[in-house]
Amino acid sequence: MNYARTVATEYGLVQGIVKDGCEEYLGIPFAAPPVGELAFKHPVPPEPWEGILKAVRGSISPVQGKGRSTIAIDGKDCLYLNVFRPLELEPEAPVMVWFYGGSYANGGCGRESDESDELVYDLSRYARETKTVVVSFNYRLNLEGFLNLHFLDESFDSNNGLYDQMAALKFVRNNINKFGGDADNVTVFGQSAGSACIIALMGMPEAVPLFDKAILQSPCAESFWSEKQSEHYTRKFLKFVGVDPADLSKLKDLDIGTIHLANKKLKKQALIEGESNCAFSPAIDGVTIKGRPADLAKTFTKPVLIGTCSQEGDAFVMPIRTTALPAAAFWFGFKFRPGKGCHRVMSDDFTQTFYTKPAREIAKEIEGPAWVYEYRYKTPDIEARGAGCYHASDLPVLFGKSTSYAKVDDPVSTLVGERMRAIWSEFAYKGELPWREYKNSNEIKIIT
Repeated sequence: MNYARTVATEYGLVQGIVKDGCEEYLGIPFAAPPVGELAFKHPVPPEPWEGILKAVRGSISPVQGKGRSTIAIDGKDCLYLNVFRPLELEPEAPVMVWFYGGSYANGGCGRESDESDELVYDLSRYARETKTVVVSFNYRLNLEGFLNLHFLDESFDSNNGLYDQMAALKFVRNNINKFGGDADNVTVFGQSAGSACIIALMGMPEAVPLFDKAILQSPCAESFWSEKQSEHYTRKFLKFVGVDPADLSKLKDLDIGTIHLANKKLKKQALIEGESNCAFSPAIDGVTIKGRPADLAKTFTKPVLIGTCSQEGDAFVMPIRTTALPAAAFWFGFKFRPGKGCHRVMSDDFTQTFYTKPAREIAKEIEGPAWVYEYRYKTPDIEARGAGCYHASDLPVLFGKSTSYAKVDDPVSTLVGERMRAIWSEFAYKGELPWREYKNSNEIKIIT
């Protein structure tokens, strides 16, 4: 194993590995394990350690909702981060911090399985080509991250996942200069639920000083529960796990299998009740989130790049059977238009309603400078399946790593990925984009 240099963080020494043209520091604790007395609470700093922490293997990821997740290993002790520092790097390089998506239920930055060292998000190539120091981190999901229990017991904190994100950003501000990054030039970037979390942070006064720019990819900008809605689904979840609302302490001892099963039940319950929000959406509780995040975010004065895929809705609408489309249209609140191409019509409605329109409204009304893009590229295998440029189809291209749903090893996908990374890098370095250069691209169009 080729070890990287030792770095002194505020909590102790860490030593990573040299791999794929990067110094990689994997599995650095940025908060104390959220278990026992710290479970269901906002994160606290980790205990300092003695000696050198070997940061050479990724951690586990947060407890998953399962379903579409490809993460085979998850658990409660998950608050760790990874740092990717290219070997060839300018002094005081910009820092980019990745927020994964996954409906507030799935996702993570740990290992894919216990038998493998492969990371869910290997960002070494992204770091090399953007010439930035890149950080990925875990934040709690599902009941531990976003279930609203505070209204039943004040010893249970609200929106813990958002506070995990702030804890990671505080670690970056305080320590990233030791890894060669500029602590005063931090760009957060995320997709889907991760992007929506960034929107929430943009409207939280305690979070705004922790980053300098934001890239928002396909944010589900309206997927937040009101206090009343969150209370309803909290009671449903407690019923599914057999926990009395008067004795929430039993939640701390739930095994992961029971949590997985209850997560599936809650997701199904939300669908039955006609809710389009993610089942574990953050709660607008009036304290941690004081109002509609999309409105609060409009006071953000720092540079923002926000965009969507041209056919986001294909990921959700195209799998629906034709016979079930009228019911789905009613559920989504759309007018059903029968005939050939009805899937396409509904998917386009879905894209506009849940992604394109909210994103562009934020960009139009935000106080700071904003650029809007539309991602249009379809990889050859996506094209061969007859699918559109759907939700999350941009991620394999952006990170240059093939997945089960999109192969990116062909020459065109490689070039489009390089172009995306160049745009993201330019924004991280300069906080602006040359609109004229990118406006006529066939793959990713800068609109304003």
